[in-house]
Amino acid sequence: MLVKDWMIHIMARPRRLGELKWISLILITSFLAVLATNVHAMTAQEILEQVDKQSFSDNFRVSLTFKAFKGNKVISSRALWLMAKVQEGKGSYFLDFYEPKESNGLRYLFLEQAGQEPSAYMYLPGTYKTMPVAADDPSVDVGGTGITTEDLQRFLGKAEAEKAVLREEPLDGRECYVIKIPISQTKGERLQWVSKDNFLMLKSQHLDGQGNILRTFMVTKFFKTLQGKEFPWEEEITVPAKGVRITVRQDSAVFGIEIPDEVTDPQKFGTFRWKGWTH
Repeated sequence: MLVKDWMIHIMARPRRLGELKWISLILITSFLAVLATNVHAMTAQEILEQVDKQSFSDNFRVSLTFKAFKGNKVISSRALWLMAKVQEGKGSYFLDFYEPKESNGLRYLFLEQAGQEPSAYMYLPGTYKTMPVAADDPSVDVGGTGITTEDLQRFLGKAEAEKAVLREEPLDGRECYVIKIPISQTKGERLQWVSKDNFLMLKSQHLDGQGNILRTFMVTKFFKTLQGKEFPWEEEITVPAKGVRITVRQDSAVFGIEIPDEVTDPQKFGTFRWKGWTH
């Protein structure tokens, strides 16, 4: 009886050793997976660089309609063309208003270059004059649209040096990185939701030093380009303190086009007849 028990014990050992080997393999694999995740975890800077790469890697021209609401009442409506010229280390963004009639011909030019402060210019058709605009002043309303230069920061690409991935969470069914960017001037912060699958900026919030939401930007609809890339179609900006809601709609868009140099020249952008230029 003792010999039989001993034999059973010896025969069972290889099976248990095999189980231990499998368990060890699983543990090692899990450890390596966690280690790899930690090693290759993206920084906030890398995520935002991917946002620029995915969203603003090609020149484009879009027609936009802005509507500002107070409650259900439309308090302003503007239509304009936006053109972007993307080059290595710098970008140029040109806005040309065509509706309503009193805004026709009003133009803005925003220029940004790596390592430099962004610059902005406004052309007033009634005076035939071009004047500089404070590109970093969030109180500047762009052409009566209700949006400010701060709302355009996602186009300008300017961001404070200190930024970090705060957390990861879903937004409208998409897994997102939530990035925190401190704003030193006001001691507030900006939170940005970036989709993990294709690095699209889905949402942005500006908070004051007490954590109150000053402004929220949200993409509400997307469309796909012929190349299969997603691009914002409709967006909404809300300003809780003023009870104002602003909608932005892309009426048409073309990508991968040439942009004439005159459109991005501060000396010429105001009077250049780009609509007569063919590409």
